Formats: sequence, structure tokens, C-alpha cells
Amino acid sequence: MNLRHAILVLTATYELTSEQHNELNQLAALGEPPPDLARSLHAGLAIVGVALGGLGILFWIAANWQSMPPGGRFALLQTLLVAALLGAWLRPAARVPLSLLGFITCGGLFAHFGQTYQMGADPWQLFAWWAALTLPLCLSVRHGVLWTAWATVALTAALLTGFIVPGRTLFHASLGSWVPALVLAAAFRFLPALGSTLWPMRLSMIYATTGLCWIAIISLLDHAFDATYVLTLACVVGLACVFALRRMFDVFVMSALGFGINVLVTGAAARVLLDNQNVHAGSVLVTGCFAAGLLAATIKLIVFLTRVHTGEHIA
Repeated sequence: MNLRHAILVLTATYELTSEQHNELNQLAALGEPPPDLARSLHAGLAIVGVALGGLGILFWIAANWQSMPPGGRFALLQTLLVAALLGAWLRPAARVPLSLLGFITCGGLFAHFGQTYQMGADPWQLFAWWAALTLPLCLSVRHGVLWTAWATVALTAALLTGFIVPGRTLFHASLGSWVPALVLAAAFRFLPALGSTLWPMRLSMIYATTGLCWIAIISLLDHAFDATYVLTLACVVGLACVFALRRMFDVFVMSALGFGINVLVTGAAARVLLDNQNVHAGSVLVTGCFAAGLLAATIKLIVFLTRVHTGEHIA
């Protein structure tokens, strides 16, 4: 329940005075900061600082590539990796940020190896090995920050892998973009042993929605309303119906799915109304009004589902 909204409703219903309204605000502690704000702020700043520091070292090595010998570059990256992992093991309070530093350094080490020794490896192999070798780290730490970074790397590897096989159709090539994302989203949602938060699941679902919408738009532009467009639109609508349930509801995922449906349906309407050489102003106006109305209806539906599932209303 939204306490601020409840206090406003109580004030209006019982015609409370300003003093009584202020007393209710004090009882609800609306003027005080959240109790876990300091802890969350410190943890967030530590994670951001470590991530920026690790990326800064990698960029510094890249900027001084010619002036540093290969052995010095390898020694610096390996020392940073070992120090980060040892620190994460010995200092539980700093385990998450130091593990993230080790995760980033591991990727930089792979990239440095690929640049130093040109062995003809494909980019997907870099991301695949990066995800495979850092999976034990994520399983041991079991934190949403590590899982979010790992999901980004793993899904990038899956996306790049889907397009290396020649002769595949557009739909089959796209399976590497959204099918692994849906599998990871289900794992993060239904496997509490992973210790994941909502953000890895949200990232995976946004990744899956983007992949589905991308393949549908390409199909719509090339072949109009073929089976690929219809199937991908049905997948996005089906996912939206699943996440509209109380047990599965998440406003971030619903917003991404709703936006994807808007893009696909509006694209289809534009293809029908504007699919000729003589585009009239009336067709453009109708398309714009349709897109605005569909977006307004989507927002209204998401707000309604949020109030119903989270209870942020006064019955």
C-alpha cells in the first residue's frame, strides 16, 4: 500500500486539520530517509567505483598498447585478476565489488590475448569462454550484480553464435538471440538457489523482447505479413499475458513487452497505410493517431495491473 496516498485519502475523507495531517506524516516516517538507504548507497558506490576502476585500467592498457611490452600487459592484468579474486575470498564485506572487478579483468585478459596472438578466433568464442570460465565465480558469489554482468556476456555469445552457420533462415538465425534469453530469465526467476535479484531476469527479458521485435520488423519490411512476423508477434503477446499474472508480474518487463507490442503493431499499421509511393498526409495522421492511442492504452493497462498486483490503492 502507498502510505502517502493513504494519508491523503484519510485526510480528505475525515476532513483532518493540517496539524493532524502532519502527525500522520510523522507517524508514517515519510520525511525520513529509507532505513537501508546508507547501506544500499555505499554498496552501489563501491560497485560503480570498482567497475569504473577496472575499465579504466583496461582502457589505459589499450591507450598505451605500443609503449608496453606484451609481458608487462599480461603481468598487469593477471596481477589485477589474482588480487581481485583473493580480495573477494578474504574480505566478505567487499566480495561483490571485487568479484565484479575480477569478472571484468577476466574479459580484458581474453581480449588482450586475442589482440596479441592473432589466431583467427571468432568474437563469439571470446564471449563464450568468458561466460564459461566466470560461471563458477557467479555461482559462488550468487549476487544479482554478478549475474547481470554474466547474463550480458552469455547472451552476447549466444547472439553471435546464431549467425555463424551459413544457409539458415532469418528466423532460425534469430533463435540465438531470444531463446537463450528466455531460458536465463526462467532460471533467474524460478531458481532461488542462484541468489539472483530481479535485475538479471529483467535484463534477459528485455534482451528477448528486443530480439523478437528486431526479427519481426525485419520480416515485416522484407516480406510483409509472413509467418515469421505473426509468430514473433504471438510470442511477444504470449509473454505479456504470462507476465500480466500476479505471480509473474514485473512492471519493468511489462513495460518492455508493451513497448515491443506497440512497435510491432504500429509497424504493421504503417505498412498497410503507407505502403505505396504516394504517401498522403491523412495516412500519416491516421498512423500517428493510432500509435498514440495504442501507447496510451498500453500505459493505462500497465498502471492498472500495477495497482491491482501491488495493492497501491485504497479499497
